[in-house]
Amino acid sequence: MRIKAFAKLNLGLAVTNKRSDGYHDLKMVTVPIDLFDVLYIDKRDDIQISTNKWYLPNNEKNTIYQTLMLLEKECGIDPNYHIKVIKNIPTQAGMGGGSSDSGTLLNYLDETLNLGLSVEKKIELGLQIGADVPYFVVNKPAIVSGIGEIIEPIQVNCPFHLFIVKPRQGISTPALFKEFKMKETSDNSLDKLVYGLLHNDYEMVVSNLKNDLLDAATLVHPEIRDIIKDLSDFGFDGVSMTGAGSTIFGITQDENLVRKAVVTFFEKYDLVKKTKIV
Repeated sequence: MRIKAFAKLNLGLAVTNKRSDGYHDLKMVTVPIDLFDVLYIDKRDDIQISTNKWYLPNNEKNTIYQTLMLLEKECGIDPNYHIKVIKNIPTQAGMGGGSSDSGTLLNYLDETLNLGLSVEKKIELGLQIGADVPYFVVNKPAIVSGIGEIIEPIQVNCPFHLFIVKPRQGISTPALFKEFKMKETSDNSLDKLVYGLLHNDYEMVVSNLKNDLLDAATLVHPEIRDIIKDLSDFGFDGVSMTGAGSTIFGITQDENLVRKAVVTFFEKYDLVKKTKIV
């Protein structure tokens, strides 16, 4: 069986609270995009995980392995599968690659093995693997809050094109949060962003792209400032960062601009891609 595990972008990300356990509560406006890993799944007599990237773990550190073990423990499944992953979503990019693989596999096994898991139960299970996994259980444009477990799907009625840039260097989330400084002030930009998406108000979307982690990310990876300037100067109406970075995205309603950007930045950055919300 061949299935796709889609990446995500955070069009908006606000850090709303620092918890007593040291983690942070977030509010995010998150969308799935047309960039995906491919999972080839075969039932076998043992567990075997493989990828097309030499640096990715194929053992218990892999989210796919963790998903199989969790479902064996919680649902009594036979975890013996051979799963090959063609990784197209880069690591340390803020696009949820490993989490998408896990959430997609969780949905697939629930359906094919007739486990009868509710969405709420899959979200609960996914959270044991990673904070982004619950989103990929739902895998729709959504407002995501808490530590990633509260998901409210929304309808995107505002058309635009996306261009993503991933520099060679990624950003680890622990390194970023060492630089992050919690701000006491808050605004309603995420509410305005959602309004723009719902009511086809493109200018409202453009003016309310937000990521509270961006300042910390530029301290960890100063090249991010250069990418933002490149995309802004090129003519994108809005430019922001997804997740903890290091991927930067630009939005426009001019499809030709995105095509030209791919040609222009192809050799300058590690990954450039014209994409869209799916």
